[in-house]
Amino acid sequence: MPLIKDCDRTLVVWGCFTVDHIMPQSLGGSDELDNLALACHRCNERHYNFTVGTDPKTQKQVPLFHPRRQKWSEHFIWTKDGRKILGTTPTGRATSHSFDFNDERRDEPSIQVARGFWVEAGWHPPQSDPRQE
Repeated sequence: MPLIKDCDRTLVVWGCFTVDHIMPQSLGGSDELDNLALACHRCNERHYNFTVGTDPKTQKQVPLFHPRRQKWSEHFIWTKDGRKILGTTPTGRATSHSFDFNDERRDEPSIQVARGFWVEAGWHPPQSDPRQE
């Protein structure tokens, strides 16, 4: 089976990745490995050149999640059915909202449908990731 990853850490597409600059080049980010992450096209496009986002709970601007410096499980959790990513901290909520991880602002549920297939196949979510009980 091909390697399946979702935006540098989870489960999504078969090898269809882009290289995302965590600190965008337009803001002085480098091509050094510690500034690069694998991302699906949709997340790379949604990242654009943003480094902060608004936490929908507090309405405060906070830094977006940094996959090289922060631990995913400290900021996000999967819903019980494994179809949605929920932010559990201001950074997690702002990142989830900014990237629209669950396509809730679009009339296009394909990411949740795809995750449902992956759950049924036993590929998702990763065993080490926290999940709602």
